[in-house]
Amino acid sequence: MVAEGVDNLNNNILLPFERNRYYPGKLLTSTDFLAEQSYLRNKRTFINSLVYGSGIICGMSVYNLDDTSIMVESGVAVDGLGQEIVLENSIVRKLSAIDGYNDLKSSDICLCLRYGEEDVQPVYAVGSPDRESDFEMNRIREGCTLFLVDADALPGEQRIESEFFSSDDIYADGNFSATLRMPSSVPRGRRVRVELQVEKLSDEDQAFALAGVFGAPAFTGEGGEHEFHVDIPDIYLKKGEVRSFNYYIDAKQEPSPETMIIAKPEDVNITVGGETRHMQNNVMIRLSIVDEDTVDIVERELAKVSLDARSFGAALDYIRLADITIERSSHTVIISGLRESGVKYYIPVMANAELRRAYAAWFSDAPADRFVGDRGGGKASAYQNVPYEPVYSTGVCEIPLGIEDKKGRIYYSGEIVHGLGAGDVHVSVGIEYLAPDEKLGKPARNTIYGDPNMFDDGGLPVPRADLAVRVMSERGSFIVAAKLAKATNLVVLLVRWTATRLPSMEAHTLMTQIASDAAISPLQPTVVVAPNESRFIDVRFKNMAPCALEYELTEKKSGTITPDGIYTASNREGVHEIHIFSPENPFISTYAYVVVKQKDRTDGESCDVRGSGCGCLSRRLLHDGKHDVEMRLVAVAQRSQFRVGLPRHRRRVTAVVHVAVGLRSRNGKKDSHRISGLR
Repeated sequence: MVAEGVDNLNNNILLPFERNRYYPGKLLTSTDFLAEQSYLRNKRTFINSLVYGSGIICGMSVYNLDDTSIMVESGVAVDGLGQEIVLENSIVRKLSAIDGYNDLKSSDICLCLRYGEEDVQPVYAVGSPDRESDFEMNRIREGCTLFLVDADALPGEQRIESEFFSSDDIYADGNFSATLRMPSSVPRGRRVRVELQVEKLSDEDQAFALAGVFGAPAFTGEGGEHEFHVDIPDIYLKKGEVRSFNYYIDAKQEPSPETMIIAKPEDVNITVGGETRHMQNNVMIRLSIVDEDTVDIVERELAKVSLDARSFGAALDYIRLADITIERSSHTVIISGLRESGVKYYIPVMANAELRRAYAAWFSDAPADRFVGDRGGGKASAYQNVPYEPVYSTGVCEIPLGIEDKKGRIYYSGEIVHGLGAGDVHVSVGIEYLAPDEKLGKPARNTIYGDPNMFDDGGLPVPRADLAVRVMSERGSFIVAAKLAKATNLVVLLVRWTATRLPSMEAHTLMTQIASDAAISPLQPTVVVAPNESRFIDVRFKNMAPCALEYELTEKKSGTITPDGIYTASNREGVHEIHIFSPENPFISTYAYVVVKQKDRTDGESCDVRGSGCGCLSRRLLHDGKHDVEMRLVAVAQRSQFRVGLPRHRRRVTAVVHVAVGLRSRNGKKDSHRISGLR
């Protein structure tokens, strides 16, 4: 009979490893030899658990032969402790003959496999410490054993906590809890899933519903807005049941080190048992958009988990083979269903890499060179399926100069492919050389663009040459020419080149046409916030597709604003202006205004009733590369501005109109004139 894991190795508590130290004259006993075996076994299982994890390497398929019998095919698996489980021959068993059958209580059961050992080969032992027997078992045979357990009694595997997710609680009481989570790092331009989990905490029969809008400054939803909508109708759950709802948003193409998913209590409506509930605090999930692909992010987050954190995980010492549904009668138990899909986990091995690519090539949406399990072909890129057109590239080319007198002669490089494809491309070139750097304390690389004579300070190995570039637009390549103005002993001239894609004439014409009708405007022209409060300044796009925008404050010490439009007020009250514009098209811009004030005011202080409006009309008067002249007409209608506690006849309605003309010179200095009127 196979004994159940009498020497299961829990590698979490075997660190640090110790091995025998041999020296001349050492007395070796059975304890020393056992220590030698334990060291080698523990090392192997430790590596297995970290590298392979828990799962099936090959075989182990399960079939129900009849109403009461199952067959398990031969195979190899590794359990959570890193122990290899080898089933050398297929076995057939009746359910009633499998361990744990008599303890089953439900109709949903699991068939599992566990590592086991048994002592075999009895031999006569001279001087055996056991006086009742003169025999000892000479070998230990490694094997395995099957067992059955109720599905709801199967212990779950504890997941290792990592920093992969960012989350925040939306709602929690004694009956329900709702949590929003998503990956904390998102590749630029990628679609990402946001998950809302609702868990039932009590036995009380109540329905849960949630509807709301969550702001996503650096993402776009289905309609192109920087937000996504959640609408969960009444759902009924059992105690302990978790229901997940998924929503998808698209990250912008530009990296963003810090951004958020945000929602205020008034943006989310929650209903529990027909009664309206509210969030206690703002939802705020902090994350970042990075210039990495999904594989790099996932691998980094998995590898960041420390060995200490892994030691807290409860590793399972068994392998799940199948879920079985049984029907009980007064005389017997009948197998009514058997399921392997979703139960087993198969460990990908490198020995099957070629066959894996061949199989994957049969599916149009999973080309072989993008298969995730294959590590042989370099970095997997299955997740990075968003097209990205490069706009610039750079490199270094060598121009051979020969050994004869070189002054006044013209030398050419070979044809260089810049990698941006056919079309209009601008290529700039500079002379590259090495020179001692006192600050770095070592030779450093330098590049001179333009006339090298301006840096002629003597002693530096700077070649004197005039450079020119011929760009073959239709071929996607270029040639560099160098005319030496001074003799040099160099045999090779190093040239650094940078290629930049230019907008085509069609694109320029389209931009001019769009500029006449396209526009952006803030959803809330005037936003009222408290000191140190954060608020997302969202924008509406008119006659144009949503694009990347930039935000800037026009006055110093008026708070801070991120590139994604999240404004954080300072601790001082006042009215501040935010300039919102498209970096790709300077004709498209708008302004928003933030009123910073305390929300709670005493009698006699001025306050604004909710609903204050603000309008902004701007027109670019001149944009010639040297000057930037723009006129803005800003009307701030502060309706019902009054002093609390004053009689009605002493209250007043005001409208403040500002006409601002700004002139920005080429050196970046800004001079503006403002004419204000009060009516």
